[in-house]
Order: sequence, then structure tokens, then C-alpha cells
Amino acid sequence: MFFLYSLAVKTDEIVRRIVSKGVSTLLKKEVKSLLVIGGIGNLVSLTARSILETYAIRMQWKSKEYQFPEVPTYVEDKTIIFLYGWFGSWHDDLCSHDDAMDVCAKLSDLLGNSKLDIKVIIAMKSDTYSNYKDALKTYESLFCNEINITNEELLQDYLNYFKELKDNCNVTECQCYNLTNKMLCEGDDALIGMPLKVEVILKYHDHGLLNGYVKSLDIKTAMIEHFKALEIKEKPIYEWIMYICLKGHFSRSESFDKNLVKRVNFEIKRVSFDDHYGQLRRYVRVWFWDPQNVSTYDAQYVFWHPFIYICAFHYLYKKDKSIVMNHCNVNAILQLVRPSSWKPLSYIEVSAGDADVEPLRKRLGKLGLLNKYENHPLLKDTEKNG
Repeated sequence: MFFLYSLAVKTDEIVRRIVSKGVSTLLKKEVKSLLVIGGIGNLVSLTARSILETYAIRMQWKSKEYQFPEVPTYVEDKTIIFLYGWFGSWHDDLCSHDDAMDVCAKLSDLLGNSKLDIKVIIAMKSDTYSNYKDALKTYESLFCNEINITNEELLQDYLNYFKELKDNCNVTECQCYNLTNKMLCEGDDALIGMPLKVEVILKYHDHGLLNGYVKSLDIKTAMIEHFKALEIKEKPIYEWIMYICLKGHFSRSESFDKNLVKRVNFEIKRVSFDDHYGQLRRYVRVWFWDPQNVSTYDAQYVFWHPFIYICAFHYLYKKDKSIVMNHCNVNAILQLVRPSSWKPLSYIEVSAGDADVEPLRKRLGKLGLLNKYENHPLLKDTEKNG
């Protein structure tokens, strides 16, 4: 617990440096919007949200947060808006171009209202922005003031902290002693920022994860090994984690999906969530879809970082594709699964053959979403090959 607190303090110090730069940019009268980009695990959302809160307090403005593609058509004077989750909560769903153009148009209209003093902060993964930069050029004024949180900028701080963690580890023959800076920097997980790698190693400082990392030099593979060990040793915790992965979240205000639990041969019951929350809080956090309503009954429990969700998804998919394609929330499938013809497959994507996609096609039809996603490569390419 001490090291988690210590890491939070260290992260706060680092974020404050970047926040100061962002607030200084927004204080300029001519600056109406700020783009915060960076790789997965490089504190992008945390930094953007901190800029939002710091600016609002300093200027005595109201602050509002919206998840893409939600965006207001009107806000009060002296309001700063934070928009996150562009193109997908976990990855790109490949079908949100029109939504993005609509969002940009609405933001431009808001900022163009001369009677209102409004500012916008946009947070986006750097690879996503790179992929859509040309498509968004019509609204380039929204993206011209940029803060890019690079891995290099954060690297040494977190490597120093990792050394401190190792020096103070009191676990006999712990595998963390065998993890070197070179391993952390030059493994197969280069896409993942050092802040997230260090936090994962700290949170799940066990033999399964550390041994998996030393062998694979890949934090995703290490987390998959961790989930494998959980399934064997802590089955209720494992089942709750995978239930939340399949559903996308858990909320006391929503009905517990007994049919899903039965179909995937889980044994958890709704009441057991609170029984196991002490352990589950290592994996999930509380998220309020409406910041004005902080009732724990209405709260959603989601993975503390999208990458942890991605690792759980990969574990399930590797174990049994049919469970994922038949029962996982369709948003995650559309964002993380690609057809076998898709090249190259990115670090966080998985591949599906034609037969694997048929359950998804049927589910989208029942949900009335088939037309919306008919041009998604997962559906289009497999239909072509079928």
C-alpha cells in the first residue's frame, strides 16, 4: 500500500509539470481548444482531466466532461469542456468517422459563439490522432494547440521509481530483481507507456506476473499469466473480472445477467460482488456516468485502466473465442477484433476467421446495429470471403 501511495505522489508531481504547461496555453485569450495526446499508459486522460480541473478552479469556471460521441449543443458562459474516448473506449471501432465529424462541427459551433467564453480540452491516443489527422483537417483549429506526452518525457522518472521499488522489495527471491531497465524499455510492449508498466508491476507484484514478464518481456503476456493464475487460485475473483469484461462494466442499478453466468459456467452471484470487493478493487474502480450523481447504487465499476480490460479480453479470447464472440459486449469486439485478412495486426488487436464472426453478425442484427457497422472490416471482409 505504501508503494501505491508513493507512486501516486510521484505521478502527481510529474502530471503537475505538464498541467502547468497546458493551463498556461489555455490562459491565452486566442486559444479556445487544447489537444492532449500520448501513447497508451502515458497519463493522457489523467493529465487532461487535471488541466480541466486546474483551469476551472483558477478561472472560477464550470467544468464539464463528455465521452465521445456525446457532446452538448449548448453550455453556459465560462465553461471548459473535456472530451475523451474518441473513436472507442478501448481502441478504434473503425466506424466512427461520421460521429467524429459531427462532434467537431458541434464543438466548432460552440467555440464560434462570440457571446460565450468557452474552452475545450480533447484527449486522444497519439496513434489514433495520427490515423485521423488528415480526416479531421476541416476542423484543424480544434487540434492546433497540442501537448504530446511522449514516453521519453516520462521514462527516467519511472525507471528511477522502479529501481526504488526493487531496492525496497522484501519478497524472498522475487522475480522483480531479475527485471532490468533494458527489459522494460526494449521488450515487445513498446506501445505501452512506462508509467502504466510500472503501476501494473506494482499493483500485481506476484510470481505469475513477474515470471511472465521476465520470460516474455511483454506486460500484456504477463497480465495474461496473472489472470491464468487467478483462475486457478482465486476463482470468484477471476469470474467477476471476466464478467465485467464481458459486460463492459458492473452496476448495482442494472440487472445481474444470470443467463450469461450460466452460459459461461460461472458460479458467482450478484451478492458476492461486495463480498469480494476488497480484492476486486485491485482491478476495478468506481465510475460515475453523471458527475452530479455520485450514488454508489448508480455507479459503474470498470477496469481502472483500459489496458487492464484489453488484457482480460485477450485472455478470454485466447481461452475460448466463442465465449467472446457470443457473449462479450459488441463495442469491445468491434474495437479489438480484426478479420484474419487485416495486416498488420496491432499489439492490442486479435484476429478472427470467417466462422468466428457469424455469431457477432447475428447479434448485431438482433440489436439493430448491422447497418451501422456493415462496412466494418470484421463484417465486410468475412462476408466477402464467405
